[in-house]
Amino acid sequence: MAYALSFSDEFFLPDVPDAIQPEERPTSVYAALLSMRQETWDRMACDVFAIDPEQLDPLTVLDRIRETNTCSNLDSPVQVWIDAEGWFDVLVYDKAKNRDITAHPWQSVPQ
Repeated sequence: MAYALSFSDEFFLPDVPDAIQPEERPTSVYAALLSMRQETWDRMACDVFAIDPEQLDPLTVLDRIRETNTCSNLDSPVQVWIDAEGWFDVLVYDKAKNRDITAHPWQSVPQ
């Protein structure tokens, strides 16, 4: 089952992009993109964006993720789709390793 990305902006890009580093357990979509294996990035650039991998930047991919607006689950780690078919994705982990998974700081709260 697929879900819409109903998360806060912090889930996607919590800080200034230059301050974010690759992580083993990325806690934002942007960090997950930076942490992607090079061969996966290269294939995604060609298959999804039809451009040379060196010309693709994470903010462009982030825009595509927002357009795709799909994830496979709502609990940590969230599997976020990059393309509409779901061939390429990233995993985003909760910031607190032992936090109760029923409440995430980056999930939107209905008002």
